[in-house]
This record gives sequence, C-alpha cells and structure tokens, in this order.
Amino acid sequence: MNRRDAATLAIAVMLSLAVRLAPALYRGDIIFDGYDEYYHLRRIFYTFHHFPHTLWFDSYINYPHGLEISWPPLFDIVVAALAHVAAPLIGESSVETVAAVISPILGGILVVVVYAIAREVFDGRTALISAILLAVCPYSVIRTSFGSPDHHSLEVLLFSLIVLLLLYTLRGGYIWSIFAGIGMAALAYTWAGAPIYLLIIPSFAVLRAVLSLREGSSFDYRPMLMSLALASALVLPFGFSSWLHVSFLAIMIITATVLVTAIAQQLALRKNLPWIVLPASLTAFALIIILINHSRLQSAMVYLIGGEMTGKIAEAEPLFVNTDPFTPLTLWLLLYILGTALLLHEITTGGVKRDARLILLIWAVLALALTFGQKRFIYVSSTVGPILMALLLIRAIIWIRSYPSRRFIAGAALAIMIALPIMDLPGIVSSEPAITQDWVESLEWLRNSTPQTGHFEEPFQVPEYGVMCWWDYGNWIVYIGERPVVANNFQTGVVEGSRFFLSEKEDSAVRILNDRRARYVITDLTMIYGKLQAICSWLGEDPSTYQMIHTKDGVQTVRNLQRLNRTMLAGLHLGDCSYMEHFRLIHESRSFAGPYGEKPAAMIKIFEYVPGAVIRGRANDDRIIVAVLNLSSNLGRPFQYVNYAVPRNGSYEIRVPYSTEGAYGIKAAGPYQVVEITPATDGSGAVAFVNITEEDVTEGRIVELGPPVSAVPEP
Repeated sequence: MNRRDAATLAIAVMLSLAVRLAPALYRGDIIFDGYDEYYHLRRIFYTFHHFPHTLWFDSYINYPHGLEISWPPLFDIVVAALAHVAAPLIGESSVETVAAVISPILGGILVVVVYAIAREVFDGRTALISAILLAVCPYSVIRTSFGSPDHHSLEVLLFSLIVLLLLYTLRGGYIWSIFAGIGMAALAYTWAGAPIYLLIIPSFAVLRAVLSLREGSSFDYRPMLMSLALASALVLPFGFSSWLHVSFLAIMIITATVLVTAIAQQLALRKNLPWIVLPASLTAFALIIILINHSRLQSAMVYLIGGEMTGKIAEAEPLFVNTDPFTPLTLWLLLYILGTALLLHEITTGGVKRDARLILLIWAVLALALTFGQKRFIYVSSTVGPILMALLLIRAIIWIRSYPSRRFIAGAALAIMIALPIMDLPGIVSSEPAITQDWVESLEWLRNSTPQTGHFEEPFQVPEYGVMCWWDYGNWIVYIGERPVVANNFQTGVVEGSRFFLSEKEDSAVRILNDRRARYVITDLTMIYGKLQAICSWLGEDPSTYQMIHTKDGVQTVRNLQRLNRTMLAGLHLGDCSYMEHFRLIHESRSFAGPYGEKPAAMIKIFEYVPGAVIRGRANDDRIIVAVLNLSSNLGRPFQYVNYAVPRNGSYEIRVPYSTEGAYGIKAAGPYQVVEITPATDGSGAVAFVNITEEDVTEGRIVELGPPVSAVPEP
C-alpha cells in the first residue's frame, strides 16, 4: 500500500467514526438505543464486577421462573475487559462509556477489513472505493452507531475477518489457517447463529471440488481443514453447553463435509470418474445429515426464511413485508444484485483470482438470502455490498471510457444510483433512540418510588415481585428500573403478556398476575396505537375486531371498538382503571398523545395491582350502587374512578383500588361518593360518603358503610 492509498484509507476510517459517533453530539448524555442493547448492558455490568465470570442465569427476566441466558458471552466480556482498562482514566462511568463507543470502533475496524478483502479479491482502487462506501453505508451504521452495544457489531466484524483469512489461505502458508480457526471459534463465542455464516466454508469446498474435477485438477483442502480442526478444539471445552452446542455441532458437521469432499475429490481423480459423481455423492451425504438433524434444521429454516415472526417481531419479518418497496434501500439492493451478477459473470468467463472471487460470490449470495429472509440481516449485506458496488463502479468507469459519447449520461446515472441510497444516512444518524425520555423518567421513578427488590446484583434467587409489561420494554425495565419483568426481549412471557393485556375480564387478568407474582403493570400508548397488531398476532386474534383505522387525505382516524374498550389494555391506559377492582394508576409520563379522533393520553402509565378495599352497605335489590372518587394524577390531571354493584338480599359490596389518602403522588379530591340509583326512575337516589385508607386498599379490608347522608338531585 502506497502513502496515498494509506491516507485515503485513513480518511475512510475517520469518516466512518465521524458518522457513527455523530449521535453523541446531539444526544448529550449517553442514551442507549435499541432493546437488546439494554440487556447487553446488564450483562456487561455484571461481568465488569465479577470479571471474568459472566451472567448465565437471571431471575429478573421471565419472572418468577428466571431464565438461562443463551447468548454467547464474548462481546460482553470484551466490553467489560475494556471498561476495566479504561476505569483508571475515566472512573465509574467507564462501563457505559466503553459500551457506547465500542460499536463505532468496531465499525471503523470493519472498514479496514473490507478494504483488505476487496484488495485481495480485486485491486487497491476497488478496495478504497469499498472502504469509502462502507463508511457511509446507512445499513451498516444502524448496527455500529454510538450507543448501540450489541454483539452484532462484533459478529459481522469477525465474519468479515474470517472471509479475509480464508482468502489469505489461498496464497498458502498455514499461519492464516491458524488465525482463521481462531476467528471461527471467536464467532461461535459471539453469536449463536454462527453456523449460518460458516456455511460459506462447505459451500466453497463443494463448488471448488466440482470445478477441479471438471478441469482434471486437484484443490488442497488441508489449510481449510486445519482451520476447522482448530476451531473445533477451541469450542470443545463448552461444546456441550446449551449456548454453544449448536455451533459446536455445526463446526463438526462442516469439518466432516469438507473432509468428505476432499476424499471424494481424490477418489474421483484416481478412478477418473466423471465430475457429476462428486455432487451426487455429496448430495447423498447431505441427505444423511439432514435426516439425522431434521427437526433442528427445519426449525432453523422456518425461523430464518419462513416468516414465522411476521406480525410479531418487525425486524424478524421478511424484507418487504409491511415495508414500502419504493425506498433508497430498494435501489441499494438493486445495485447489490447487479454487482453480484457482474461478479458471477467474471468468474464464469475466467480471469485471475477465481477462487477468491468465488468466496466473495458465496458470501454475497448468503448475505442476500439472509436479508430477504429477515430484514434484520441487512447489516450482513451492508458489509459485502460496498465491495460489489465498488466493482460495479470500476467496471462502469472502464465502460464509459470505451464509449465517450455516452460518458455524461452513464456517469450521471451511476452517480445517482450510488448517491441515492446514502439519502437514508442523515435520518439514521439523527434518529432518536428507541427509548424515549418519557420512558427514562418513568423507569427512574419506578426505581426510586416503588419497594426495592432484592438480588439485582446477584440475580440467582427469586425477587419479591415482578412487573407485567409488553415484551418490547422488558430489558429497559430491568436495566433502568431495576425491577424483574414477566416478559422481555427474548420473547419470554410474551404469550402471558398478550393474554393479560387482551383479557376482557379482570378475573382472568388477575389469575395471570397471581401466577406470575406481578405487582405492577406498565403500559405505553403505542401498545394501543401501533403495537396492537403484534399483541393480537401472538394469540391469533384479528386486530380489526378491536380497532378500525381509516386514512383520508393523509389524516388517520382511529376508532376503538367495544372489544378493545373491554380489554385490560384500554381499561388501564385509557380508562384509568374505572370499573376495575384491583388496579390503580400510580404514575403517568409528561408527554400526551393520541391519533386524530381519540382523546389524548399520557404516553407511559404505571399501575399497581392491589387487593382493594371492599365498601359494604345495605340497599334495596332494585337499586344500583355507584361509587365515585375524584382524583388527580401525579401531573395534576383530574380524572374520575367509577365502580358499581347490584345489591342482593338487601346488601352490596364494591371493591375499590384507590384510597382517599392518596399514594405515589395520586391525590383524591375528597371521600368516595356512594350513590344509590333507581333504574326505574332513571337516576334519582341518595349519596353516602366514605374514606378509604391505604391499609384498607393494600390489605383488602372491608369498610362498612352507614346510611346515606344527603340526597342527590335527579339528572
């Protein structure tokens, strides 16, 4: 590499860092993005305090059962180790600081690795263009930006490094094989899906053997087998653990496949057999492997490309499901496909570095298949994509020079094609974190204002109580609120959460909370206006039976149907627990919102599940007894709690969740008004007043009500 190329590469790396660190400039404080990132933070903190041990079981998720953590730990251990190194320089904030910047740093290193790959496969000019395109690729920035401590940034770097080292093994020399084996093991220790990426190895082995037989030559598989043997040895110590056994098994199968391929190649050459014998025999071998591991392979394929998560997890849906196809991403993918086609053309028409280009082609096809299967894998395509587009650009420039009359049109068209996808970059760089300030403030309130739960630092014993929430918010609640959750982002407790929020009878919801020992419930307005379809999908319910949405002239009108109004979700968030016996509002966030046609409500609300006090009195059976309490929220917003009972045999009981003393910043304007209503006369009745203490509510006491003290005028 000459000085000019080195300077250009340095500029690409600095550009990459600038783009990925840009959110730090306008966010001010460190606010982490995403959802899984918050569990990485929890595990990183634990590892930091117990280094080198990490967290393998957490009683704060899937409460009260807890959950074995199946994430391979390398990313969290690396961040914790770097935080220890940085601690003498920046103090107690080292963990969050390192966690915030680690992904941009890995993204900068990735630029160098991609440069090296492109240089090895093509030339220095293509490599520099690849590095620059990757530096500003918005779909890579998504996973490697400031405040995104997620294993995907390390995972994609390791995979790219493995590709580079496999390319270097083609030169000869076993030192690269050793490094490649270490990289494969590191990838397995980073991501449970490592076998998906490692498919590049048997795919290349088989295709290369077929090409060798067609040409009457032989390919040396010993460096590749050495890499796999070393990888197998490195994962063997934990190979039978629940979090690594799939990768260990996959590496063993891949090793066997390459070995069988090498042996079949030599036998076919010695016996002078036709080349078709090799793919036929390998197909038979593959069928045996498939039959042995049928259930695992079937579930993996359904998960990856079967759309199993459609309507449930947005990022796990097939690429163009619920997505506008007319976006810069579509153009970017078109360029990707054109670059792949050009690469295939150059391989089939001969030329230098055919083996290296074959590896790149397999990588490109594998990444594209993953991306179309699940839109989350766009970050995998975004690593190889810049190389394909650089190839396309270089070849286009050569073509333009051959036809000067077409230079302007072709050049302008190509510039537009390259530039348009980058239009997504400003929006991604300036995007707000998934967690809003309302959530941060509400969870800080939860941590400081509700009874502390034990074992947060050593989560191996069951804490005192849990929190019911939608699974999207579980990791936020654990990390910021420091409270156990029923459901979190590993989809634990998600079915129970769906059943709870869509329950149309309070008794059913209470049974779920009792079973899960949950004391608090947290709701978000977007659960009603945005996530309702996903909540319904987990139970196979039709969202249109809950809500009607109309859009006209760009204005969206939402009409909540009676079925939604009967649910716990609407009763809690929109109804402030009126007509409920065991739930009360204890906190709401500052921001209010709501679609056109609906009354605005606070974005975040927190509720407490309580036994409730019982107001007992006597009245004629032809009456309806209504209890009314005027309240104000922690923000001073006035609201009213209402519940009723029908007397039987001259007596009635009304269970109420709010006290007149107030709690958690919720204040009552006075005592309960208990009104007798005579349906036959459509309203007239008498009223009695009663005060309910906090102990009455929290201990489920019975409060006897005396006779009415005043009359209520007819409406």
